[in-house]
Amino acid sequence: MPNPTGKNGYGDKSCPSDEKLKEALSGYAALNLPQEVRIANLKSDLNYSIRRVQFRYRLKLSANNESRLTKLKQLNTKFQIPRIRKPPPIEVARQAVIDEVQLDMSQANGPNYFKTVLQQKGTMIPRFALTSEDTVRKIMVEHFPLGFDHRFPGKKRSTIPRTALNSNGPYHEISSDGHEKLGKQALEMGDIALPIYGYKDKWSDTLPFMQFVPNSRTSAAIGYLFLDFIETGAIPIQMTMDKGSEIGWQYAIQDALRHAFARDIDPEIYPVCRLIKSVHNTVIEGFWRWLKEKMGLNLKATILIGKEERIFSPNVEFHLPLFYWIFIPLLQAQLDAFRIYWNHHRVRSQKDKNMPSGHVPADAFNHPQNFGGLDCRIPIPKAAVDEMRRILAEEVGPRENHLSWFSAEFAALAENIYTQIGKPTLSLDTAWDVFQKMSVPMGNAIEL
Repeated sequence: MPNPTGKNGYGDKSCPSDEKLKEALSGYAALNLPQEVRIANLKSDLNYSIRRVQFRYRLKLSANNESRLTKLKQLNTKFQIPRIRKPPPIEVARQAVIDEVQLDMSQANGPNYFKTVLQQKGTMIPRFALTSEDTVRKIMVEHFPLGFDHRFPGKKRSTIPRTALNSNGPYHEISSDGHEKLGKQALEMGDIALPIYGYKDKWSDTLPFMQFVPNSRTSAAIGYLFLDFIETGAIPIQMTMDKGSEIGWQYAIQDALRHAFARDIDPEIYPVCRLIKSVHNTVIEGFWRWLKEKMGLNLKATILIGKEERIFSPNVEFHLPLFYWIFIPLLQAQLDAFRIYWNHHRVRSQKDKNMPSGHVPADAFNHPQNFGGLDCRIPIPKAAVDEMRRILAEEVGPRENHLSWFSAEFAALAENIYTQIGKPTLSLDTAWDVFQKMSVPMGNAIEL
């Protein structure tokens, strides 16, 4: 052999394990990234460089057929990574789309939304293609035509003026805000209230954190929630917030941690916090409309079943904590799923935008260098977060006093009764049935 060692002029190549490769490629498929971006990300994420390879093969009808296949395609084939150019059979695609659209009772979501949702589940279906029958839009037009009239552009117009946004990279500026479209006044089911508090990155358009909270207007609750948010390991250079009563501890924690771990950043040039009117906090205020239309209306319709069918009664004392015990985990799971969808959907392209556009938020967040951005995260050690929790607990009381939906005693009782009735499957479809099944033995237990 001319090269008995098997080594070439490029030196040894480090190849990651199959598990890491499959995980990375599956993630890129879920984001629906272009091939060249996937190749670049393999280099930056796993330090794995691949290049094109050429091979020859023969067909019965042609003696000299040549084809080029990238190493990326070989890996996708090896690990069975789904591809949008090879969608499932039309019967499978149609049923998958129908199953998802049927859950959208408000008919507020279009083909691109369901394309991305199915993408997260490994079902790659084109949104639109001139030659393909198994497209999301075609299936929706055939089976759910009224939804397109409902979503026709121009029916609703925003009254908030738009201005150009500027930011240097992920975590340069994080906007936070509360959302109460599932609050007490909206539901009118006694004391049931389901406010949401979220954090949104201005530069990449990602949602790093979003959670249902018992009360989004108290400083202590949002202080603890902010610590949950930054426990992932970093704070932003700047927090942008409304001028509400709930921001006191959040402001103080951000100020203290940035002063301790980023002394070299001049607060006169890069403020620690920026307090603005709610209507001007457009980075996250604009997002709440999407949350309401694409998920919130469906959740509200599901919750209101309890009132419409007279399952829930505000006059029964244990109905409120039982509702929270059953529904909060299910609703939070929906919120998490929507957050993942948002981070994986493709943002529309804007020609004159000063920040990324036409991108996938999660990709820009994880690879800011590919979009001309800087990673602005300020690392915070866990010990510092724990110390902040200790200080907060001393000042306002333990976390459970502000972020718990029910007492520990009720949680133990509910778990015991749930076990007694055989632990039936819990989902949003079955939640009210389980509620009814648990109500009778719970009422008896409380009377005793």
